[in-house]
Amino acid sequence: MKIGRSINISIGVFLLALVVVGIFVSRAYEQRVEQKAVKHLTTMLMLRQSVLRSYFESLRSEVTLWSGRPIVVDLLSSLQATYQARGTQGLVDIDIGAQQTRDLQATSNLENVSLDVRVAQFAAHHRYYDVFFIGPDGDVLYTVAKEDDYGTNLLSGPYADTGLGRLFQYLHASPGGDSVEFEDFSAYPPSNNQPAAFLGARAYRDGEYIGVYAVQIPVDPVDEIMQFSAGMGESGEIYLVGEDGLMRSHSRFFNTSTVLKTSVTGATVGKAFSGATGLEIVDDYRGIPVYSAYRLFEFEGIRWAVLAEQDVAEVEAPVVAARLWFGAGFVVLCLIGLLFRFMLPHLALPIFVAGLFGMSHDDYE
Repeated sequence: MKIGRSINISIGVFLLALVVVGIFVSRAYEQRVEQKAVKHLTTMLMLRQSVLRSYFESLRSEVTLWSGRPIVVDLLSSLQATYQARGTQGLVDIDIGAQQTRDLQATSNLENVSLDVRVAQFAAHHRYYDVFFIGPDGDVLYTVAKEDDYGTNLLSGPYADTGLGRLFQYLHASPGGDSVEFEDFSAYPPSNNQPAAFLGARAYRDGEYIGVYAVQIPVDPVDEIMQFSAGMGESGEIYLVGEDGLMRSHSRFFNTSTVLKTSVTGATVGKAFSGATGLEIVDDYRGIPVYSAYRLFEFEGIRWAVLAEQDVAEVEAPVVAARLWFGAGFVVLCLIGLLFRFMLPHLALPIFVAGLFGMSHDDYE
């Protein structure tokens, strides 16, 4: 057997082994990157979900607490009595004085502050868009924002079929003494059709149902929780989807609002609503392949799919880079092997080896 042929075989076997090892290492590295992405996205999803739950539970606690506070109960009773005696005009008059202002002033260090100002400060402190005092028959007796819903009836008025109307109707019909209700985000006409959610509780005086205390929740606090992008790279985001398939939080990739406007119909949305958890590669609402971790969020009757996603291209960028480096290294080794093979007959070492073993120059061919 000629030495040249043996060297050719040796070089071929070496390169083939290098390819096999490279494929194995590349696949192992790819699996490691995927496992890291799965763990990271799942962890980020669970953290955001935990923060979101804490936020809504704090809202529920606040509404439950304040619906039973004497100040709120007294104010609701007085507003109802004034409305029955004087109608809507009586509500306008009571905003700037009377016993309710003195009661509220007594709870703070502020003096000569109207009911409007004090309740507005309360709403701003808790980051509510609006605060409502609703009579037992559905009359909106007081609001901070004084929008078109003020003075209307939530059982028979123009806003009965809105988020606030549905919230009141549920609580109105609820027999539970400590009943609390959350109404999902929907377009609210009095607030210029902006998305609004509502949380409310029944109020009682001496065991008698006297109305509903409710708050209007804007999208902003929810967005701040879901759009926390630290650790999510350039393309990662976590967002909410309602059972109607529409977003309940803003996308980080659009300058305009996507809440209640952008539809998300990927497979992971349906799986989240079925109660499953996991991670899959799907096309997102932008039509871009993403790693999508999914989980169901439930609170006071609402059900949202929580999705943590990151572009496949970004997640697999290290794998692609490693493949390119391996490919470049393989080409270089091939070129070195070819160069060595063609220069072999002209090297001093083979001539010395040939003389040592009594071989001719032709044995290299």
